[in-house]
Amino acid sequence: MRIEIPIDLLRDREGSENAELVLKLISFFREARHDWVLSPRDVDTVHEFCQRHVPTFAQIYLLLAQKASGMAHAWAPRGASAGVVRVTGETLKDDVRDLERSAVLVVENATYDWQMIEALANLLGCKDIVEAERNNRLDVHNGGGKDGACRLAIDQVAKFSRIKRVVLVIDSDSYRPGERTDNHNKAAAVGTEGGLSHVLRFREMENYIPNRVLARQARKSSAQARVSQRLESLKKLSAEQRAHFDMKHGFRGKSIRESRDSKRKPRSSGKVGTTFHVPHNHSNLYDGVETRDLIILQEGFGTDLSSLFLQEVKAGGISEKDLDGLGLGATQELRLMFEKIRNVI
Repeated sequence: MRIEIPIDLLRDREGSENAELVLKLISFFREARHDWVLSPRDVDTVHEFCQRHVPTFAQIYLLLAQKASGMAHAWAPRGASAGVVRVTGETLKDDVRDLERSAVLVVENATYDWQMIEALANLLGCKDIVEAERNNRLDVHNGGGKDGACRLAIDQVAKFSRIKRVVLVIDSDSYRPGERTDNHNKAAAVGTEGGLSHVLRFREMENYIPNRVLARQARKSSAQARVSQRLESLKKLSAEQRAHFDMKHGFRGKSIRESRDSKRKPRSSGKVGTTFHVPHNHSNLYDGVETRDLIILQEGFGTDLSSLFLQEVKAGGISEKDLDGLGLGATQELRLMFEKIRNVI
């Protein structure tokens, strides 16, 4: 996080009274746990403060202050810099406690979702977030589903006094472009408590996996033909259709008997051995897709996609261009998600 220490906290009697806590804050900057927002005109005051209280480390902290003051992108005049936490004499003790703790990322499934996030972070140049998790500066919590993730995120928010360093990331579970689901309400509830949240624009995290990764799914020659055929049918979908396709389970299942007042029945082939089911929630999203492709896509691509994605990213050959190919501003959205996570670290 980006932290600004009011210069008055370093002067005279107030500087002496707050010395221990202020020095702890400065140690966070030295350890690169947080970023120091400092005006060049305040460097001398910092130096005087350090000479008075930690003369042994005064030169080290002076160099740190000079570096912080020289980072133009990390400093702006008071009141004009967004995303900066400004401590005060009254909040200093609680702020140090909040900043000393690890930031919290809550997801539905800590194993699969983190594999996806790690893979995407590596593709988009956000390795600092992966390093934060490895260095225990970011804790990934398992919500056990949407409801559990929301409750857990709210509980975690309550553990921070003032600086609520918690982010919730969940699927939208949307069937149609722009659909607002109950997951958006869950995320809003976290925001009301002071945390941050990101609801994926696509249906699920797996919808952001590029086709190039899916093409490498089959390890046995006997399965390669089926995967290749399924991938060709997937490529025929529009960007909106692909974004809301159930990547794991496809159009699997028998037709669900609709209630009498339903105005639209689910689309299905009705043929033994070639069944598919397009839930009515999709409305007319898939009406233009040929029946043959819907039958081929009934299987989906399985539940091991996140580990495959991470494996392929680490092996190389997958790039940001592959994400760009998904369209619908996917790359920009994911960068926004990572910025939210970075803002609490």
